[in-house]
Order: sequence, then C-alpha cells, then structure tokens
Amino acid sequence: MLDKKREQLVNDYEKWWNHELDRPIIQITLSTNKECEYSRGDLLEMVYDQNVSPLEVVKAYEKTFDTQLYLGDAFLQFYMRSTGILGAYLGQGWKIDNKHGTIWFQETGQELEDIHLKLDKDFWLYQRSIEILKEFSNYFKDRIALGIPNLGGMMDIVESMRGANNSLIDLYDDPDEVIRVNHEIFEAYKEAYHDTINVIKNSPVMGYTGWITLLSQKPYFISQCDFCCMIGQSQFDEFIKDTLKQEAQMIERSFYHLDGPGAVRHLDTILDCGFDGIQWIQGAGAERLDSGKWDEIYKKVRAKNKLLQVFIYGKEELNCIDYIVDVLNGDTSGLAFICTGNEEDKEAFMAYLDKYHVPY
Repeated sequence: MLDKKREQLVNDYEKWWNHELDRPIIQITLSTNKECEYSRGDLLEMVYDQNVSPLEVVKAYEKTFDTQLYLGDAFLQFYMRSTGILGAYLGQGWKIDNKHGTIWFQETGQELEDIHLKLDKDFWLYQRSIEILKEFSNYFKDRIALGIPNLGGMMDIVESMRGANNSLIDLYDDPDEVIRVNHEIFEAYKEAYHDTINVIKNSPVMGYTGWITLLSQKPYFISQCDFCCMIGQSQFDEFIKDTLKQEAQMIERSFYHLDGPGAVRHLDTILDCGFDGIQWIQGAGAERLDSGKWDEIYKKVRAKNKLLQVFIYGKEELNCIDYIVDVLNGDTSGLAFICTGNEEDKEAFMAYLDKYHVPY
C-alpha cells in the first residue's frame, strides 16, 4: 500500500471517528480468482496450533491477503479469532470447526459456585496471542492494522461455561453467584484488554482495528452480549447494563455489537451506556437491511449521535447503502459500510465508491 494511501486512510478514519467526515466509510474487500491456499478454518487451526510458529501464521495470512482486492477504505488487518477467546484463557476447552471456520467453546461441567476464575498470564494460549500480534507487527509494520483478540462478552462467557438453560435458571436461583462470576470474568477481561492493547500501542502498525475492521489511531474494541436476546429488560439491567457501562468507559473508542431482532428490545438502554457507535447485524434468516422493519434502529442510533456500522454482502446488497442513507434524509456522516464480494463484480462496487466520493 502506498504511503499516500495509508495517510489518506488514517486521516479519513480519524475524521469519521470525530464526526467530521462528510461521506460514509465504504470498505470493500473482494475475492480474486487467485487460488487461496488456506481456508478460513485452516488459518484458525494454525493460530491455535502450538507447533506452528507465529511467523508461519503471518506468512499464511500474507498469502491469503494476496488473493483479495482492497478498495476504498479497506486495508490489511489481523485480529485473533474466535468470539469468546477469553473463556479459553480462563480454562474452557474448545473445538475448531474447520468446515465453518469457527470455534465452539465447551461447557465446563461445573456448578456455578465451583467456578472461580482468574487470568493466568503464563497460559500458553494467552502468551501465543501476544506473540502472534508481535510477529504481525514486526513483519508488516505500517502496512497493517492490528486488533486485540476477540475476547467476547461477559455474560456470553458465563452462558458458554454453564450452557444456555443452566444460565437462565441461574439468574433466578443464584443471582449473586452469577454477578460474582460475571465480575471475575470482567476483571480478567480488563487485564487481557490492556495487555494486548499495549502490544499494539508499542508497535509500528497503521493503527488499531478489530473484528469490525474499522481503523483507529486510538484504542478501540467492540462489546457484545448475545445472551441479552434471551432475557427481559429487568434482567438486562440487573446483570448486564453496569458491566457495559464500565466497558464503554474503559475503552477509548467503544462500539456495541447489536446482533439480531432479539437484541433490539435493549437498544435504548445500550444507547445510554456511553458507546461511541453501534454495529447492527439483522441475523441469519432475518429481513434485509433495506427492510422498513429496521428503520427505527438507524434513526435512533444517529439521533443519539452514535456512529453506525453494517455489513454489505455482495453486489446484491449494495442498494442497502442507498436505502439507509435515504432513511437518514441523505446524511452520510457517521456511517460505515463494510462490503465483501467477488472481483468479477468490481465495477458495481466501484460505482458506489464514485457515488459516495470515496477515494480508491
């Protein structure tokens, strides 16, 4: 990437974070016809394999980067997957699903009162996370942005350890124990967050990123609680809200991952927690982003002067960009569209870069 392009990306993203960019962020990553040696699942297995050196991981990702085309506001980035890795740091077992390119973290089988959690910084996976970040930094330097591992949400990890049914019963039978375990996870979260953020802070990379692949010159991260889809407002207030407020205060630039129709009932409370922005994902099988069903989400987020990010999958969804802009009366500031597709559709994507005055 040319120095001029890096400078443009850094400047435009900083303007966007500060609500000073007069256009949306439109990030486009297209798969090319080049054969990719490693699948998403292969890369995941390499990251978690102690027998694969951090440098081998970096070079495998480099080969993958070479099979993609980066347009508009897109850039090279790396963060360690998968969602909920903090649970693994705290002793959960895991199983990698190569086919789907994800990880399933396993229930501990413990009763709630027997779960006592403390971050072991000597644990091999924790140390490997840091070593891999350092290797990416040393190898790519300012050609890449780095994100901290996808730690996950506090109550999501509680649920992952206990199982969904047990966790819901725990809210009624042992609320104090739920709060205790949640607090212990949050203490570990803070340690892991600061340790890994400091690795990036002391490196020569382009900036900070994360699993929503925004670029920032200040530390940022995305908070989440998918567990909230299974509970009502009173339980959200009792078990989740205070932790989210603390996360938003701790993280210099904070985002919240609003995932699916079941999470929308908590949007008003989430907007008051202090996050800088909201990522909206309508969920598998739900109506498209250009359904009128979601208009209120777009309006509420922007009315609170929060940043808004959504994903655009393929050229067929590009018109969702126009739809959201129209819902917001033509105001494109504070919006980020992260787009993926195939190189054969490059012309359609380029047309949107032109339409919204995004530099190539």
